[in-house]
Amino acid sequence: MIDPYSTLGVSKGATDAEIKSAYRKLAKQYHPDAGGDQSRFSNINNAYDSIKDANSRQNFENEKLGPSNFQQSQNPFRQNFGDFNDIFNQMFKHNVRQKPPTSIVYHVDIEDVFNSATKNLNISLPNSTMTKTVKITIPKGIQSGQEVSYQGMSPNGGDLIVKFIIKQTEGYYVVKHDVIQKLEISLKEAMIGAEKIIQTLDKKQIKLHIKSGTQSGTKLRIPENGLPRSNLPNGDFIVEVYVKIPKLVNKDLDKTLNQVL
Repeated sequence: MIDPYSTLGVSKGATDAEIKSAYRKLAKQYHPDAGGDQSRFSNINNAYDSIKDANSRQNFENEKLGPSNFQQSQNPFRQNFGDFNDIFNQMFKHNVRQKPPTSIVYHVDIEDVFNSATKNLNISLPNSTMTKTVKITIPKGIQSGQEVSYQGMSPNGGDLIVKFIIKQTEGYYVVKHDVIQKLEISLKEAMIGAEKIIQTLDKKQIKLHIKSGTQSGTKLRIPENGLPRSNLPNGDFIVEVYVKIPKLVNKDLDKTLNQVL
């Protein structure tokens, strides 16, 4: 007959708190999920059930003269482990080995960031054929280079960590939450002024007035039409003007300005 007091390393006069403390220490050490011995863990579990409180200890003493629960169980671990697992996870949740996270880099379009789009991603584990299709939503306010953890969405059951990189779409680039569009105008348009139609990320058409004398590198700001920010208005949509300088040759010097422009 196995002595539960010896199994837990406590005296017969130990208090409930002392017994529970000894049990927690041994259970954490020998739990199979932590690499412990299955048979030893089963004995620790049964020992604690036998003497965890005054009623259990009294029943144990009364059963000493009859068949023992410890002797009757041919495979006590299989009988008790399933029920105990939930208790153990609650008591030692932070100590149970967690499945390793899977990290990926995801290059996302500016439009998808603007719309906080939901995307389907095919995730593969390194050095494994295991794959999983997951649906993620791009968080509002995400910046290029930021990482987001999606709990339990890795193919192995661990967390999926996604590093978002915003693509530099042709004609656009992003600075934090501001979207900058490059706009090329002619020298004539820069000198006398012009009007241009600009399309923002939400497909809104805006008439932009280019003033006479506009210099290359001038930035024209359309407030709150950039990328979303968390709990704040959107960033700005900025039009950065570049003036195209025509190439002239000597024979062009005799032409009027209107002819060469």
